[in-house]
Amino acid sequence: MRAADTEHAATDPIGQLVNDRARAREARDPWANLCVFATVNEHRVPHARVVVLRDLDERLAIFVNATSPKHDQLQHGARYSVLVYLASLGVQYRLTVGLEAVAPETVHRNWRERPRIPKVMDWFYRRVQRQSTPIRSRQHLLDAYAELDAELPHTIEAPLDAVGYFLVIDEIERLELSGVQIHSRQHHRRRADGWLTNELVP
Repeated sequence: MRAADTEHAATDPIGQLVNDRARAREARDPWANLCVFATVNEHRVPHARVVVLRDLDERLAIFVNATSPKHDQLQHGARYSVLVYLASLGVQYRLTVGLEAVAPETVHRNWRERPRIPKVMDWFYRRVQRQSTPIRSRQHLLDAYAELDAELPHTIEAPLDAVGYFLVIDEIERLELSGVQIHSRQHHRRRADGWLTNELVP
């Protein structure tokens, strides 16, 4: 069967993702605000980690610390893979994305809403030790954190290392699981005049 026989114009798949995440939040799904973000390092070794998937200025975004290995890996590629799994709905999304930098003032404005611990840790990465580097022991980490926390003022501004990226979504694949019928799976591909959709064999 030719691709032209199976492709058709899509409704807004990003809107569907937004609506599914809203439904998952209503169901108190612990994964509603999370995603798995996958990159490849300079040796072509894949790395995946869970990060917060943020709703920012009506777009999806992630925040990272520029001292982290994942930020270094963002400099080695143009496209990345993102997985969103909403267990409460039995729905999985696989996204192929590019990245667009979020303006620093927008990052810093949203950074102020974070809890105290991740704020202090962002400064820890800058002043004490980079994220993901080996440390002597758990107790050494706790002691160094407590010392820095005591030094920092009650109101903390974001360090320069706090950066953010909007997800520029090129492809979306949605899989809806079912226990009573065949699963439903669609692939959406962005083009200049909108989206094209293929129904896939699940």
